[in-house]
Amino acid sequence: MIWLLLVILLIVAIVAISRSGKKNKAETEKLETELKSIKNAPPKQQTPTNVTDELIKLKQLLDTGVITQEEFEIQKKRILSN
Repeated sequence: MIWLLLVILLIVAIVAISRSGKKNKAETEKLETELKSIKNAPPKQQTPTNVTDELIKLKQLLDTGVITQEEFEIQKKRILSN
């Protein structure tokens, strides 16, 4: 009986881990798309809120490993110089 419970718990854990991996992959793809749009966007006059939002998104890309620290610094300078 105990073995059956352990097997069920193991299956539940595997399913939960597999679902979280899919969510992270989807989030990473979304952030990569946003990065491409930021890189390709023409320079424009930005409001403080837009600058803050872009910096937050950029930091998320850095934290998830989508961009390197060097890429982060380059894009940060670009955002702050507008």
